[in-house]
Amino acid sequence: MRNLTSLTSLKSMTSDRKIITSPYRRGADFGLIFGLYLTLMFFSSIFATKLPMLGLLSFTLMVAVPVVIFLMIRRYDRELQECATFPMMWMLGVVTFVCGMLICSTFLAIYMKWIEPEFVLNQLKNLVEVGRQAPGTSLEEAADMAEQLIKANFIPSPMAIISELIMAAIVSGSILSILISSFFALRHKSARHRRERGME
Repeated sequence: MRNLTSLTSLKSMTSDRKIITSPYRRGADFGLIFGLYLTLMFFSSIFATKLPMLGLLSFTLMVAVPVVIFLMIRRYDRELQECATFPMMWMLGVVTFVCGMLICSTFLAIYMKWIEPEFVLNQLKNLVEVGRQAPGTSLEEAADMAEQLIKANFIPSPMAIISELIMAAIVSGSILSILISSFFALRHKSARHRRERGME
């Protein structure tokens, strides 16, 4: 009976270990948190026109994205007792970005499709107004382009915008994850070299 209990406990520990080790599963877990983070960031930006303080919050959250991903990869690395490989950490970051952006995109799609259907058009009109107040700058050029889109009735659909956001998140998330994972991989390599020198 005692052997059976020990065997069951061992299987349970092994199963838990596999779950923790998988960058896909862990990335999905982190992706849920990151998705809520991105949702707060985007909606803070959307409502910043009504409450200016939200603009500062949105900017702060955007700047802090690399820090958040760094902390998530570091936590995963520590869960594996600093034995995570570069591909594992890189994949964790990519999955976190993809899952997080999918969650955020769902909320954005609901908002732009059913809550404020004129959202894209209103944003273009706001861009035109802002650009007219900054002559000779890149904002004015963007305003001219926005005005041409409005006149041609070529307003991007919410799904088109969301698709672009997802693609941008995948690319930027992959690059960011490569940089952060490289840092941890190099640190692991340096630690191994120090241990090897200490054994000589």
